[in-house]
Amino acid sequence: MPKLSPEQQAARRLRIVDAAERCFSRNGFHRTTMQDICKEAGISPGALYLYFDSKEALIEALTERDREQFAGHFANAGEGDDFAAVLEHVFRVCVVDQPPHKSALCIEIGAESTRNPAIAATMRRFDESLRASLMLWLGDAQRKGLIDPVQPLEQALTAAIVIADGFMWRRAVDQNFDVEAAAPLMTAMISSVLRPLKPAPNAKSRKTPHKAAPESVA
Repeated sequence: MPKLSPEQQAARRLRIVDAAERCFSRNGFHRTTMQDICKEAGISPGALYLYFDSKEALIEALTERDREQFAGHFANAGEGDDFAAVLEHVFRVCVVDQPPHKSALCIEIGAESTRNPAIAATMRRFDESLRASLMLWLGDAQRKGLIDPVQPLEQALTAAIVIADGFMWRRAVDQNFDVEAAAPLMTAMISSVLRPLKPAPNAKSRKTPHKAAPESVA
């Protein structure tokens, strides 16, 4: 059998991670087997175990992929002068426009983290990294005079994350949840905590162009 190039190996690894995401979202963590993931990805068990030795390792790969994607959104968000518009865009890309199964998967991983130490550690690393990216973004916005949080920035960020988590939880458990109708209210609630300031009349206000969200988790 010919040896795969690094590019082919990366593509296969991504295919496995995507297959695991679909299986976990559809069947849950415990009901999904490694054989299910092999079938979904169209590979042999031997090929799967070359990349991942457990379902926990697959969860770690899923959260790492999402962490990188979210960090990229927050890094690019710092370019705008109209913080309210940028906040709306980031919330839409990272939460609203994510496929519905993402919300269910986040709930599934969160529940499993309460009883599985390995997944709990993965979630802790993800949360710490996510908060660090958000703090860099918000700290920069505060230094530029774009926001004036009601509470210290750490507390304001915690409140904003809780609001976003509640949005995702409701989306996961309520099939009748009107995502589009609720999204403006969610961003308004987060804005009430962060208190975006109106840009100066001469400021070049730039909103990041809206793009379809990549398929990502947590």
